[in-house]
Amino acid sequence: MRKTELPAVLTVADTMAYLRCSKQHVYDLVNRGYIRSYKVGGRRYIDAASLAHLFR
Repeated sequence: MRKTELPAVLTVADTMAYLRCSKQHVYDLVNRGYIRSYKVGGRRYIDAASLAHLFR
């Protein structure tokens, strides 16, 4: 995998680091429908494909 490629799913913390934003901003993006997320157990994962659409 090249360094510029993202894994298929990211944690909220990974997304915060990638976007250089706060946790609240990540949740705002999810709640507004800009990025998709999935909850597994008590953890939330961000779909990297939907995250990539923010930059198109």
